[in-house]
Amino acid sequence: MRKKVAAGLLCAAAVTGSLAPGVAYAGTSSAAATTCYAYAATPFYSNGKVYATGHAYCEPWADVEITVTITADGAFEGDTETGVIAAPHISDTAVATNRAGDQRWCTRVNGRYYTGGRTYIISDVACEDAGF
Repeated sequence: MRKKVAAGLLCAAAVTGSLAPGVAYAGTSSAAATTCYAYAATPFYSNGKVYATGHAYCEPWADVEITVTITADGAFEGDTETGVIAAPHISDTAVATNRAGDQRWCTRVNGRYYTGGRTYIISDVACEDAGF
């Protein structure tokens, strides 16, 4: 599993003493920061369909929402949205009908999390390897 930039920014903020974008701090300096990141899984095939699953992981819990989009050769094929959910992990899956020929299928996750009265953007993309 890949951790996204927000975790690295948290370390940079601790070293430099500055607040990094995408990282929100609670009211006191001893409180844990809320961080979230998106994870896009590589699309997979089953029974004539292509499935694209996206996730958001938060520590600690946060109000988070994601949109998962599936594309073929860069063209939109479908999407799905979670709405805002208070959780440490959410996921959703977009589905498209497979078609003849070779397409490069991709999963894109775009999301937002809300903490401390602020909104932070998270995203990730995963595509199948060429030749599939």
